[in-house]
Amino acid sequence: MKILLFCHHAQIREYAKYINAFKKTNLVQSLFLTMGRDEYELGQELGAFDVVKDILPGKRELDAADEDPTIASGSLKALENRIGSVFVNRDILMDRFFRGQPTLNVDSKSFPLIWTGSRTKQFMYLISRRLEEEIRSFDPDFMFVETSVAPNRMAWRLAREKGVPAGGFMSVRFWPERLYLETGIGYDWNEARVAYSEMTDSPMIGAELTKVEQRLQTIREKHTKPAYLQTEHAKGAPGFLKRLYALWAFSGGHGSWLGRRARTFEEDPQVLPRKIYSPYAKYIRYRNGLKAKRYLLRHQTHFDKFRTKQYAIYFLHVQPEMTVEGMAFDYQDQVDTIRNILAALPADMNLIVKEHTPMLGYRPIEVYDQLAHMPGLIIADTHEDSHQLITHASVVVTLTGTVALEALLYGIPAIVLGSIYFDGFNGIYKPKSLGDLKELMANPEKLPGATDEDALRALGSLLRASQPGKPSRVDVTAEEIDDDSAKVMMSELKRTCRLA
Repeated sequence: MKILLFCHHAQIREYAKYINAFKKTNLVQSLFLTMGRDEYELGQELGAFDVVKDILPGKRELDAADEDPTIASGSLKALENRIGSVFVNRDILMDRFFRGQPTLNVDSKSFPLIWTGSRTKQFMYLISRRLEEEIRSFDPDFMFVETSVAPNRMAWRLAREKGVPAGGFMSVRFWPERLYLETGIGYDWNEARVAYSEMTDSPMIGAELTKVEQRLQTIREKHTKPAYLQTEHAKGAPGFLKRLYALWAFSGGHGSWLGRRARTFEEDPQVLPRKIYSPYAKYIRYRNGLKAKRYLLRHQTHFDKFRTKQYAIYFLHVQPEMTVEGMAFDYQDQVDTIRNILAALPADMNLIVKEHTPMLGYRPIEVYDQLAHMPGLIIADTHEDSHQLITHASVVVTLTGTVALEALLYGIPAIVLGSIYFDGFNGIYKPKSLGDLKELMANPEKLPGATDEDALRALGSLLRASQPGKPSRVDVTAEEIDDDSAKVMMSELKRTCRLA
């Protein structure tokens, strides 16, 4: 099997673990494409990939956009026509690096304006040409790519146009011992949608039904949380010293703010200027994060104070993240989204907002200040059990969060604003416009929630559409892949390639 891989710097070690695991079970030929010399050298050092190529455009090539930007824009328009979708500007705008805000706690005013319209399109044009050339010459059976940034989304689109399935392996919510192969541009998981649809004509019986019933009972009794919420990452921003160590700040190694990679910020959008990642800059962000966290704690309200009130609840998302900018593009300004939800609620209903613990210390204080000053909005205790908040709510609102699935399992209606594989399940509502959202929010207590049968159907579809095993990365840390999981993954890759 021929596997093409294309990823950002932090994902290289994870992809190397996949290739090493696959080589134990099958004959695999791999080509790893990088953007930047530092990434190229890391790919070579890991020794997993058969061939490593750097396809990052040079500064002179990018500067050519200043002379004649029409070549790039015209070529990209032709590409859109060929693929049959207008996507270039949208993909660029959802990319946090092109926008100059890799994380919410980086002040965009401190980021030099490098990626102008003409330079960004020149970059995307050059990357598209090189990706297309490599896809054509290597002729892969599958492409590993995570569609979280614009260049990667370009790679996914080009692969799919050539008939090459592209994506990666994901863990399954509520079934942590299982995985699936995602080949959509977000968390589309078409197999789960199909399994859910077919469940009507092919209902669960016997051992399968018993297994799903037991899992539903366990979730309700033990308030099961996602696996990533049990990791260090879920606690929020690390301390100052850990921040320095995490980026090898003084080592001079791969990714160092003093290293060679740091000097390529005018060529690679995923590389930040040195001053953004310097120890002083990280200290300022750490200090600001502490202030924001303390402000949030001062303005939180304990559950007992509002448990008897009628309320809708919105769970803040980690941001920036593909599930927000990529899958809920129209609602990515969460403060504006929350304001619109609150404005649409009837007068006797409050809106509860809960922060996501991984964002503690990262989200700017200005966000919390705006929320705290919205009359009728209550900020819940960040560490309050989400299951308890959900079961007492009239309706749950989310962009693409699995809290909608949790609400479904308890029979609480949920509104999903973005696009995700469960947005068509019974008990979940997906407004087509802001007007539709306002209509849904006007009488939330009249929205039917999912039945127990619907809850079993949802859980069962996730079970049927997945396979036993564990991907390399469930949270942010890549782990070794066991032999049984590797065999399952290779079998899924072969099946997907035959279907393509």
